Formats: sequence, C-alpha cells, structure tokens
Amino acid sequence: MTLEEIMAVPTVLPKTELDRDVWDDENRVAYSADGKYLTDAENFPEVITVREGCEVICDDVFAFQDYMAGRKIGEDIPLEERSSYLEKIHLPNSVTHIGDAAFAECGELVSIKLPTGLLKIGQSAFMDCWQLEKISLPAKTRIIGPQAFQGCVNLFQVRLNKALEYIGEDAFDDCESLETIIIPHGMLEHFMRLLPRELHPLLEEL
Repeated sequence: MTLEEIMAVPTVLPKTELDRDVWDDENRVAYSADGKYLTDAENFPEVITVREGCEVICDDVFAFQDYMAGRKIGEDIPLEERSSYLEKIHLPNSVTHIGDAAFAECGELVSIKLPTGLLKIGQSAFMDCWQLEKISLPAKTRIIGPQAFQGCVNLFQVRLNKALEYIGEDAFDDCESLETIIIPHGMLEHFMRLLPRELHPLLEEL
C-alpha cells in the first residue's frame, strides 16, 4: 500500500454501519458486522483482548471520557483524575490501523505490544498515556500521526523501524523522560529529517 492508501483507510464508520455493530459481552467492546473494526467500548474494563481479524481500532474508542471521573456534568476535571480504566490490552496481529485518540489519556496503561501488521498510528493515539514507558514499532509501521505520544511523561525509550516514512508534528512533544530513540543502523540522516532538531541528540543507531 502507498502512504496515500494507508491514510485513506477510515477509522470512523458511518452511522449506518455502526447501527449494525456486534457487542462482545466478555470484553465490553463492539465490532462492525464484518469484525474488521472495533467501533466502541464501555471504557470501564481494565484488561481487554481484541478479536483476531480486527483490522482497525476506531477513533477515541478507549480514550478517557468525562463521565469516568464521576463528577457532575460540566464540572472541571483535575488532570490527575483524567485517566481511563484500561491497564492492559491484547491486540491481534491483524490490526493495521490505530485511530485518532484511540488510547488518549489511558493513564493506567504501562505497556502495549503493537501488532506486527500495524501500518499507522493515528493523531493523538496515545496522547497523555502517563504511565507508558517504552514503545517499539513493528517492522511494517509506516506512519506516526501528529501528537501521537504527546504528553507521555514517563516514556523513556522509543524504538523506530526501517519502514517508517512519516512522523507527524509534536509526535513526542512533552515526553520529558525520553532518553533514547533507537533507530536502525545506517538510517541516521533519514530520521534526522523525520524528527525535530531537539530530538536528534537522543538518536542511537543499532
């Protein structure tokens, strides 16, 4: 697939499709009728296993929602309370796209093993996942969206891959613990073009 084709894959389904979704009682998530899209989640489960054959984690599915804080509607929610309940998720290797803000403010998520088939990480996909410590891109991943890991304050190591072609603006902004960005040997110039100048001292070839 070209970058344009990868970008063109929808991470939100039309209402006509959502009306036909199928609920998974055990994991409290919903899938499109063909099982390829994870379209919704109750957001309270701590551990979730996504079904084999799922290809797209839709936008905002596991992101923090204001009702989780248990406060009155319209009341300001302090930063320390803005965290979804998700602690661990098992993604099948069939997943190719993680949608925009799919895991935003999953403050209890310490680690995640990204699927081998993953092509694209959407905008703000893991924004403000405060406990996340390491990220290792699978060999096929080609796109990291803008602000994808912004605000991951405990993220200290990132491992990038040869196939990566695009890193969006502020993808690692406010990752104040980031110490090392591991890149494939011989690709220093490539990643210096993809990443902002302030991150260049963190690049380490392996």
